[in-house]
Order: sequence, then C-alpha cells, then structure tokens
Amino acid sequence: MRSLNLLHYPSQARQQKVFHRWWSSLAGLLLGGALAWGWLQWQDLQTTGLQQEQKRLQANLAARTQQAKEAAHRQTQSRMHAQQLAHLKQVGQQQQAWLSLHDSLQTEARLSGLRLERLQAESEKIELHGSGMPVDRVNQAQRRLSDQLEFPLTFASITATGHEGVSFVLQAMWPFGRAVSSVSSSGVPGAKP
Repeated sequence: MRSLNLLHYPSQARQQKVFHRWWSSLAGLLLGGALAWGWLQWQDLQTTGLQQEQKRLQANLAARTQQAKEAAHRQTQSRMHAQQLAHLKQVGQQQQAWLSLHDSLQTEARLSGLRLERLQAESEKIELHGSGMPVDRVNQAQRRLSDQLEFPLTFASITATGHEGVSFVLQAMWPFGRAVSSVSSSGVPGAKP
C-alpha cells in the first residue's frame, strides 16, 4: 500500500504540471519570438547591405558601360581621322603627280614642239591626244616622257596626216586615280569618287 504524504496532494501535483506546461510554453513562445525577431533584424541588415552593394555594382557597371561607349566613340573618331589623313595624303600625291605630268608636258612641248590637243583622264588611265609632228619626233617625245614620269606612256593609236605629220594617242595607267577612288568609295566623309 502506498504511504500517505500529507504535503503532497494529487490535485496540487496536477496543478503544478499544468502550471509548468503553461510556463514552459510561454517561455518557449517568448524565446522563439525573440529568436525570430533577431533573425528578421539580421536579415534586414543583410538585405540593406546587399541592396547597397547592388547599387554600388550597378553604378560601377553604368560607369564602365559609359567608358566603353566613349572609348568606342574615340576609336571610331580616330579611325575616321586616320582614313581622312590617308585620303588627304593620296590626294596630295595625286596633285603632285598631276603637277609632275604638267611640267613634263610643258618641257617636252618646248623641246620638241609636241602639240597636245586633248587630255582625257579616267579613274585608272589617262590619254594624251596630239598631232602635227613627224613620227620620229613623236617616238622620241614618248620615250622622254616615259622616262621622266613614274608610269610608262604607250601608243594607243598613231595615224598619218598630211604634211609629214601624225595624229597620235598616248595612254598610261594612272595609279593615283585608283588609290584615291578606292579610299573615296570606302566611306571617308566628304570624299567624292
């Protein structure tokens, strides 16, 4: 048989168990709430930090994108300036070649009496039309001009006319016209083919 303890009543034990359960539940609830609140605060701090980092990275990306656009623009401008300089150099060479041709023709006209009636120039060749000289003097003039110029002059046609004269057409490949035309068609602004 069980001994009787007057200090320990069965109803009081049940009350203590209920009280202990409520107290444990309330303490667990408060501790869980405090942990959840702490976790949320930590998450908020982390989110704020990540948002600031994202803004910094986006600003970095925008700055780098802008720098890349500016660099591409500068490179395009530089390429365009280089093309323009190359075009101007070729135009200068062509002008120098025309001056050289003009001086050589003037000199030959004084020396041999070469009489030119027409100069026809296309992008890749030139033709000199003349008349009135004997054949041997035309041959000598053609050789002297070919020696003086950077390109050889050849006869395209030669026909006899009255009074021991001939009508002739000298032609040559014009290397400077080709170079300028190719640069002009490559897209240099302001250039005309």
